[in-house]
Amino acid sequence: MPKRVLPLWMRDSPGPNAKKRVLSETKLNTIAPKVGESPPVLESAKSLPDVSVPSAANTPRRRLRSNFKIEDDGPPKAEPFVKINIDDVPFIDYRGKIRYFTELHDVAFACDQLVQWVEKQPDGVVPLAFDLEWPFSFQTGPGRVALMQLCAETDVCYLFQVSCLKKLPAALLQLLNHPRVCLHGVNVKNDFRKLARDFPEANAERMIEQCVDLGQWYNRIHGTTGIWSMERLVLQVCQLRISKNKKVRMSKWHVLPLSDDQKLYAAIDVYIGQEIYLKLQAKELQLAQEENPPDAAPIPQD
Repeated sequence: MPKRVLPLWMRDSPGPNAKKRVLSETKLNTIAPKVGESPPVLESAKSLPDVSVPSAANTPRRRLRSNFKIEDDGPPKAEPFVKINIDDVPFIDYRGKIRYFTELHDVAFACDQLVQWVEKQPDGVVPLAFDLEWPFSFQTGPGRVALMQLCAETDVCYLFQVSCLKKLPAALLQLLNHPRVCLHGVNVKNDFRKLARDFPEANAERMIEQCVDLGQWYNRIHGTTGIWSMERLVLQVCQLRISKNKKVRMSKWHVLPLSDDQKLYAAIDVYIGQEIYLKLQAKELQLAQEENPPDAAPIPQD
């Protein structure tokens, strides 16, 4: 019967010159493990440190991010948005003057009068509400600018029918580019670009530099974000509703004469824009005074 060789795990670590050791069957049976017993552990394995995984009870508990609480710096800030029931909100009731001009010399004369009025105002910026109307067709797209609306005072609105003009009068350009005039509106920059495309003599970039977008101004004052439409901004700031009748809004603004509904629709757009500007200006001044209150007046002594 051939001799059996000792398994590797039962051998001593041999040196480089060690000879192969062969055990007899009798000695092998005394060393080999019996059935059901675990093999003997080598001496080198006994000296290894215990690397068993600690139990879950001994594992330190990690703090989840959801358990972390930030200390409040103060009372919660009031929500800047006012929740309003739209059915209870009245529509804008404009009863001011509407001055409507269709001829070139009439438009130029009215703009010259406005320039003189601006220069007579006290030092500072003079706000001027600005808006445009043009026809739109689902077959051909937007048409040429037909109507320009301006409002310097809340009791009078100017409507200029520019669809019948080949060029904008110089007095109108002087008014739009006046260094003291601040043109404002909702998404008003797109109106400037549209005007410059249809009338190349208008400088869109110059008007954009000195304009104010009412929606962005509202966001800066109240610390909010979002894109505002005129309808939503009127509801939020003035607690009023503006009529956006599709029949009037999509009407033929280039066809003369304009109806009374068209004139009122166009005038309300700039009138309420001027009202929003004045309200935001007052709100900004109020916040500035709260942050930097004036010194208390001295107490008079007897």
